[in-house]
Amino acid sequence: MIDPFFLVVLAFAALAPLALKVDGRYLAAAMGVAIFAMAFFVPEAAFFFTLLGVLAIALALDWPYGGLGLALGLSATSTALAAYAYYRVVTAPQYALNYAFAGLAALAVSTTSVYGLLASGRKRENLEGALKYLIFSAVGKTLMVLGFAIALYIAPTLGWVLLALGFVFELGLVPAHLWMVDAFALSTPKGVAALTIFGELTPLLVLLTLLNVVPMAKAAAFALLVVALTSMTFANVAGLTARTFGRILAYSSIAHMSYAVAAAALVFYFGNKPVSLPLVGTMSAFSVASLVIVLEGLTSGLGKAGIFGALTVRHADTVPERRVLSNTLNVLSLLGVPPLLGFWPKLLLILLSLALGQVGVAVLVILNSALATPYYLRVFRQVVEPAGPSADNATSVLTSTLAVILGVAAPLLLVVLIP
Repeated sequence: MIDPFFLVVLAFAALAPLALKVDGRYLAAAMGVAIFAMAFFVPEAAFFFTLLGVLAIALALDWPYGGLGLALGLSATSTALAAYAYYRVVTAPQYALNYAFAGLAALAVSTTSVYGLLASGRKRENLEGALKYLIFSAVGKTLMVLGFAIALYIAPTLGWVLLALGFVFELGLVPAHLWMVDAFALSTPKGVAALTIFGELTPLLVLLTLLNVVPMAKAAAFALLVVALTSMTFANVAGLTARTFGRILAYSSIAHMSYAVAAAALVFYFGNKPVSLPLVGTMSAFSVASLVIVLEGLTSGLGKAGIFGALTVRHADTVPERRVLSNTLNVLSLLGVPPLLGFWPKLLLILLSLALGQVGVAVLVILNSALATPYYLRVFRQVVEPAGPSADNATSVLTSTLAVILGVAAPLLLVVLIP
C-alpha cells in the first residue's frame, strides 16, 4: 500500500508550479480539500487528514480578513468537520472510533475560534462574555473526553453520565445556563452570531457521532431527559421576563438546545424502536431524533446568526438600531411558524414523543412552544420598529432565505432521503 504521507507530499509538489500565478488562498483551499479527501481513501488515518484539511481550508478563508477571518474560517470548517465525522461514522462504522476522535477535535477547534470571535470587540464586556464561554465550554469538553473514554473502555453508564454532564455545560442547559446568558448579552454581536451557528451545531453533531459509537446508557438518558424538559421550561419562562435583546435570544437558544437533547434522551430511555410517522412512514426512533437534533441546530443557528449578524453595536444586548425586515422571517422561524424551517423539528419531536407513548412529553413541548410566543413577538417588534430605512445585509437575507427554502423543502427531503 502506498504511504499516505507520500501522496500528500506528491500533491504539494504537483501544485507548487501554480504558486507563481495563483493567489495563495486558492492554493491553501485546494490543498485543504485534497488533504481532507484523503480521509476517504485512508480511513485509518481519518483523524490526521480531517484535522489537517480543516486547518488548511481555514487558512485560505483567513487570507483577506486577518485574525478575524482565521477565527471565522476555523469555526466554519470545524462545523464541517463535525458533520463529516458524523457522516463517516454512519457510513463506515468499522472506523467509527477514528471519526469520533475527529469530531471531538472539531469541537476543540470550534471553541478556540468562537472565543476569539466573541472577544473580537476587545471591550471589557466583550472579554467577560467570551471568557465565561471559554471556561464553561472547557469544563464541558473535559467531561466529554473523560466520559467517552470511560464509556468506551470501562463502564458505559458512568461514562455516559459524565458525557451527559459535559453536554449540559457545552450547550448551556439548566443548571449550567448562566454562561450562555452572559455570553449573548456581553459579547460582540458577530461573535454571538458565530456562537449560535457554529458553537451550537458542532456539539450537536458530535453528540450524534458519539451516540453512534457508544449508545447512551439508560440511566444517563433518564437524567438527561429530566434536565432537558426542565431546561426548556425554565428558559421559556425566563424569556418572558427578560427585557433586553441578547438575553431574550439567549433563553431562546437554551430552549432550542433542550429540545434537541430531549429527542436523543427520549430514544435511549424508552428504546430505539421502529416508529410510524406521517409523510415518511416507518423508521427508527433514533433516525427521527437525529433529524430533530440537526434541524434544531440549523433553526437556532441560522435564525440567530441573521439577527445578530445585522447588529453593528459593541455588544449583543442592545436593541437593533436599524430596521432589518429580512430578520422577521428569522424570528418567525425560531418561533416555529409553518412552513418555515423551525416548524419541523418541533413537529417531529412531538410526533416522536407520541410514537413512543409519551403523551406528557408531547404536551410539554406544545406548551413550551406556546409559552415562547410572547417573547418572540417582542423580538419581532424590536426588529421591525426602529426608524430609518431598511438595513438588510447579506447575512440576514441569506439566513432568512434558507429558513424559507429549507422549511418548504423539508417534507420533500424527508420523503426522498429517509428509506
